[in-house]
Amino acid sequence: MAAATSLLRHLQNKGLITDSDISKVVLEKSRTQKPEEVILLELGLVTESDIAKSKSEIFGIPFVDLKEISIPESVLAEVNIDGLSKYRAVPFERGNDFVKIAMQDPFDVQATQALQRNYPAGTRIQVYITTKEAINSVLDRRVGDVMSSEVSEALEDVEVPVTEISEDPNLFSSSNLSSAPVARIVNSMLQYAVTSKASDIHIEPMEKRVRVRFRIHGVMTERLSLPKTLAPAIVSRIKILSNLKIDERRLPQDGRFPIKIEDTKIDLRVSIMPTVHGEKVVMRLLESGAGDITLETTGLRGNAYKVFVDALSVTNGISLVTGPTGSGKTRTLASSLIKINDPKVNIISLEDPVEIRIPGVTQVQINPDIGLTFANGLRSVLRQDPDIVMVGEIRDEETAQLAVQASLTGHLVLSTLHTNSAAAAIPRLLDMGVESYLLASTLRCIVAQRLPRRICTDCIEAYPAPPEVVRNIQQVLGEKQKFDLVPYLQRVYESKRASANGEQVIMRPPEIGADGEPVIYLYRGKGCDKCGGMGYSGRVGIFEVLDVSEKISRMIMDNVSADEIRDVAVEEGMLTMLQDGYLKALEGITTLEEVLRVSKE
Repeated sequence: MAAATSLLRHLQNKGLITDSDISKVVLEKSRTQKPEEVILLELGLVTESDIAKSKSEIFGIPFVDLKEISIPESVLAEVNIDGLSKYRAVPFERGNDFVKIAMQDPFDVQATQALQRNYPAGTRIQVYITTKEAINSVLDRRVGDVMSSEVSEALEDVEVPVTEISEDPNLFSSSNLSSAPVARIVNSMLQYAVTSKASDIHIEPMEKRVRVRFRIHGVMTERLSLPKTLAPAIVSRIKILSNLKIDERRLPQDGRFPIKIEDTKIDLRVSIMPTVHGEKVVMRLLESGAGDITLETTGLRGNAYKVFVDALSVTNGISLVTGPTGSGKTRTLASSLIKINDPKVNIISLEDPVEIRIPGVTQVQINPDIGLTFANGLRSVLRQDPDIVMVGEIRDEETAQLAVQASLTGHLVLSTLHTNSAAAAIPRLLDMGVESYLLASTLRCIVAQRLPRRICTDCIEAYPAPPEVVRNIQQVLGEKQKFDLVPYLQRVYESKRASANGEQVIMRPPEIGADGEPVIYLYRGKGCDKCGGMGYSGRVGIFEVLDVSEKISRMIMDNVSADEIRDVAVEEGMLTMLQDGYLKALEGITTLEEVLRVSKE
């Protein structure tokens, strides 16, 4: 407590916080029992660097900015990457009888003793303090380097030509492969995928090599190139982990297996497909558990959020989420179920596969191989006395008909469709054979979405939008009734500044240029260590939510086209996906390039 109090006083003496700020921190600490450092960061009163430098001055522990120094590979290599991650420590300088280590918590004696065991007797550890962000940046780079070096070492250990042993599938027992070089290669790829927050791993045989790509924040990035002769062994290793047939190379196979890296448990969904150059493997990483998923963090907001939540609060009807594969439909549905999950209601879901496990919700895994399809499963679910039913996808006429019947008999039904817009879902269901009068009476709302990448907040910069881009923005947003761009941006900026609690606001207000014309700002990421030079970190949803009003219900009964329904929805206040994306680009959340990229899918 004394140290924490000293920290607050020191920050005040440096002019970084005020008496009022200290009162806020003390009050919040008494209410939540969170550490003062966490509260200071959450309130945006100081930065991590401010706290680390203040603790350095208070306790006499030297501060080091890891971004300003080049760390030799040999120094990092002396300690296993898992140990560095566990103790949040980075060795950055080595002498004959000493090593300098930067730590997030320099008072962690247990960590210091554990790190000491990695060095010869008599080696002195000199502890420095640094920020969590700096440590994460170094360790993230280190994981990528470790993957490359481990793969290189494993390749050197492959003494027997892989083409020889790959012909005999009996050699690929789990005991043999668990210690084989190929197992280390697969493990390195999995660890890198988890650390870099990749959603998919693609192992692709080509004519002369094997290409390994990772989908990070929705974009494919090549990270490894392996010898072609290694492909059969890698595929066999993954087949064993997934409990698939090793000797079946002519037909596609699907499986899954779990892994645990540090405290993160990941389920991997595996798809193996024969190609002209060999078998291609795609592994999708699915985090077990709902974690911190909420409807508010998806990017759904404003009137669109209200319309969707209102549709979730009724006791019957159908609400749909549409979009292509990888557009975030599963996460939106999961966050919807979490929001309405209550012990008083019986919620059952049919999914293929079950990607996000939600406590309190009965989740059923579809298995067409044994006859458990969405349609058959839905029939059985309706005999389980459900209040709310989530159908992973409406794929055929039978499932569509059953979903409509379920909603007519007093159930709230949530599901997905693969359509490019919200309005396009209506003719799609009519084409599946659903009667127009039944659809008009059961459909509550339709959500369409995409997932552009977020701008990295550590390297974001503003730049004035060119005149032709401003004209395009005004044209797109001009469809929104009574919309005036400059006053809108000024209002949004004032609102963000009022709720920032002293934290710097990323967004810049519009200005008047030398020619008297308004200057509108857009945003981009310059690229930094934290985002791997990409300028992006994470993804955010852009949405359009079509509220099925009485007028639109009558249009459905009259079999009106999707374009006409879309126009009426816009007249009634619907924000299109493109408009929602443009507004988020103007607020510094994403870029126009990203919005246009995903909107073309």
